[in-house]
Amino acid sequence: MKYATDYGYEIKPVYGPRDVEGLEYERDLGDPGRFPYTRGYHAQGYRSRMWTRRMTAGLGSSRDTNAVLKKYREMGQHGGICVIHDRVSSSCIDADHPLARRENGVLGWPGSSLAEFEELMDDIPLTGQSITVLGCCAPSTLRLAYVVALAEARGVDLAEIHGSVTESPFGNVFGQTDVQPFDLDMKLFLDASEYIVRNGIRMRAGLVGQHFQESGGNNAQALAIELSMLKEICGRLVAERGLEFDDAMRVPYQLVSIGTRFFEEIAKVRALRRMWAKMAKEHFGAKNEKSCQLLIAVHTSGRTMTYQQPLNNIARCAIETLAGAMVGCTALDNATLDNAYAEPSALAARMSLNTQHIVAVETGVADVVDPLAGSYFVERLTHEVETAAYRVLEEIDALGGLVAAIEKGYIETMLKREANLKFQELNSKERLVVGVNHLVIPPEEEMFQVPVQAIEVSDAEAIAKRMADWKKTRDMAPIEASVRRLHADAEKGDRFNLMPAIIDAVKAYATAGEIMGAIRLARGLSYDPFKLIRCPYEL
Repeated sequence: MKYATDYGYEIKPVYGPRDVEGLEYERDLGDPGRFPYTRGYHAQGYRSRMWTRRMTAGLGSSRDTNAVLKKYREMGQHGGICVIHDRVSSSCIDADHPLARRENGVLGWPGSSLAEFEELMDDIPLTGQSITVLGCCAPSTLRLAYVVALAEARGVDLAEIHGSVTESPFGNVFGQTDVQPFDLDMKLFLDASEYIVRNGIRMRAGLVGQHFQESGGNNAQALAIELSMLKEICGRLVAERGLEFDDAMRVPYQLVSIGTRFFEEIAKVRALRRMWAKMAKEHFGAKNEKSCQLLIAVHTSGRTMTYQQPLNNIARCAIETLAGAMVGCTALDNATLDNAYAEPSALAARMSLNTQHIVAVETGVADVVDPLAGSYFVERLTHEVETAAYRVLEEIDALGGLVAAIEKGYIETMLKREANLKFQELNSKERLVVGVNHLVIPPEEEMFQVPVQAIEVSDAEAIAKRMADWKKTRDMAPIEASVRRLHADAEKGDRFNLMPAIIDAVKAYATAGEIMGAIRLARGLSYDPFKLIRCPYEL
């Protein structure tokens, strides 16, 4: 059995005052609500506002996902909704694309047009809760345009809508399904972020550290990557888009993965708050204290949910949810007992939502802010993961920043090395996982059968047929005009913001494939990323 953190710090059997000798309360911790915000951003913690309790939805048609969102609300989802794109719309191709016909709605929501978003949000308010739509970076501008268009159609003030519909371009480096070139993703992300700031929209952009950690990265590396993403994005919004840093910081939030190593995960998030507060002040010269307060949402780790003995995942989910609550996250969505099999069944979703409510109202952890502060062990872990993260961050900075580190293969090599190390530890039983390499039972002795939520080929085909039929009913004149305008704007260079043209095209009911295809053509790329269909317009 290995007594060490996942980043290599050897854990002692007992911790005492000597382990925190260099700790200064005001400098390193401070009361909740005070710099450097190690202990959280709100003096009253969850007494003033409970975290957003939600589940991720997205399976089958838009109508199916809409029904799931309404069911989640009945189950106790509170404060916000969360939807994830399927692989088709994440690739910015349409449901009737030759490669889409068996994939539509399989691993998410088929959101390739405003018509789909309208159906997804049918009888669901845009205000009074956060609206979060996750996926890859490429469709971020489309998701933002959907929100703008639907708000206008419903007569809702955009300033009253909050949530997150845009996602950073780094996810496709860490395992997301994104077929667009990195430079195009970056350009579109900056367009969306700039548009949000300049138009006073309260939508956040996800800088998803979760993807890196789910791909095998350790806690210290994850912290370094998260800080590097923030540094890169905020730096570009200031240098390339002319925004003030304090305005740019109204955009990003971090979605952090929380695993089963309870104390290490708590230490990681505490360190992230402190590290960002210092970077905002010292590197970016933040004038507004809010800019030093990084919004942090938590996703309990899907990577830790095992295929074997799935009922064990209920315990894992509870441990991770407890850690997320104790460290003071703003929003939390859980993995589920059937995470290794499919999208959540009704049973699994109810169990995970109930887990959040049990933690919130039965355990007492929400009564006190940062209840583990002052623990010799937790404070030493917070210091150690911060120190290790700074070492990785310095290496990334020495290479020229995160984009340069990616281009030079540093990040890919680091991930492969760490993933191999984790595999070796499991194989040698240095790390034990119940049901996987410890207390294993034969499959035939498993008494619980997971009620898998499955999408049939016929269901995916039906989504494709509906898209093809719907396209024939559209008024093509405004669509062609908007697509031509978008193509012309896209030829004006990376600094020219495409959001106004994308919004116009979305309102005209141009599809994801048509919109992204026009942008790709203007950049000298093929209309279709898979080179299977041709542009239907003369551009």
